Amino acid sequence: MSLGNVIEVARAYLGVTEDPPGSNRTIFGAEYGLDGQPWCVMFLWYCFQHAGERMAFFGGGKTASCGMLLRWYKEQGLTVPVSEVRVGDIVILDFSGQRKDTQHCGLVTEVLGNGWYVQTIEGNTTNTNKDTSNDSNGGCVAAKTRYPSQIVAVCRPQYQPEEPEAKDDITGHWAEVSIRRCMERGLLRGYPDGSFGPDKPVTRAELAVILDRMEDDGK
Repeated sequence: MSLGNVIEVARAYLGVTEDPPGSNRTIFGAEYGLDGQPWCVMFLWYCFQHAGERMAFFGGGKTASCGMLLRWYKEQGLTVPVSEVRVGDIVILDFSGQRKDTQHCGLVTEVLGNGWYVQTIEGNTTNTNKDTSNDSNGGCVAAKTRYPSQIVAVCRPQYQPEEPEAKDDITGHWAEVSIRRCMERGLLRGYPDGSFGPDKPVTRAELAVILDRMEDDGK
C-alpha cells in the first residue's frame, strides 16, 4: 500500500455527488458516521482508509474538521512551506484571499508550473465544468487547480514505502521450465527485488544452500 493507492481511490470517485443534491449525504459521510455534514475532510479520510493508509491520515484517528486536521499535522511536525508542496500532500485551503481560515482541503495529485499551481482531488467542491463560486461546499468530488494564494498550509502524510515492482527475468529464458520446477520444489528462490538472475554466476554460498535444500528435498 502507498501514496499511489490513495490517489487511485480518490480518482475512482471523481464525479460522485451528494444524493440528494444539497444534502451533504454521501457514502463518505455514511461510512464515517456523520452523514449530512460537510464532507471534504471525510472524503480524504475515506480514501486513506480504503487505500490501506489509515495511519497516514490523522494518525489513524477520525476528524471531519480542516482546522483539527491541520492542528494535528502541525503538532507532529508534518507541515511544510507551500513552496515545497509535492504529490500526496494535503492542502488546507481558504478562498477569502486572506490565507487564514481553514475552509476546505484537497489531495495533491500534480505539481505544475514549477510549483506555481497544483492539481488536486477534493470532496464537497464544485464540478470543474460548472459554477466555481462555492468551492468549499459544492457537493461533488472533482479535480481542481489551486494556487499558492489559496493554500493556507501543506500537510505531509507519512505514507508506507512503495513496494518494489517484481522483475520477471525468467519468462522466455531457455531454462524457464527447469527453473520453475526447481522453484516449485523450493530448491531455488529469486532475489528480494523479484528477479532470478538466470545468467548470473552461482556463488559458493548459493551452491551450498541449493545442495542443502536438495538433501532436505530427498528425505
